[in-house]
Amino acid sequence: MEFVVIFLATLVVAYIVLRKTNHKIKQTAVKKEEIIAQYEIQLKSILEQYKDDKQSQLEQKNIFLKKCNNELSRNIFFTTEESATIIKRLAEI
Repeated sequence: MEFVVIFLATLVVAYIVLRKTNHKIKQTAVKKEEIIAQYEIQLKSILEQYKDDKQSQLEQKNIFLKKCNNELSRNIFFTTEESATIIKRLAEI
C-alpha cells in the first residue's frame, strides 16, 4: 500500500514539474522570430538616427550587419544558411 502512495505522489510531482516547465520554454521557431524582429528594430533605429547623413547611415548599417553576422554565427538556433538569409533580409531594409 505504501508503495502505491509513494508511486502516485511521484507521478503527481513529475506531472506538475513537467507542466510548469513546458509553459516557460519557448519553441525554437518563436525564439528565432523574436531574435530576427529585434535585429530589424535595432537596424531601423540606427537608420532613423542617421537619416540626414547617408554616408554615416551606410557605415553604421555595415557595422551593424557585421555585428549581426558575428552573433548569428555563434547562435545555436541558426544554421549558416539561415544566418545568410537573415543578413540578406536585413541588408535590404
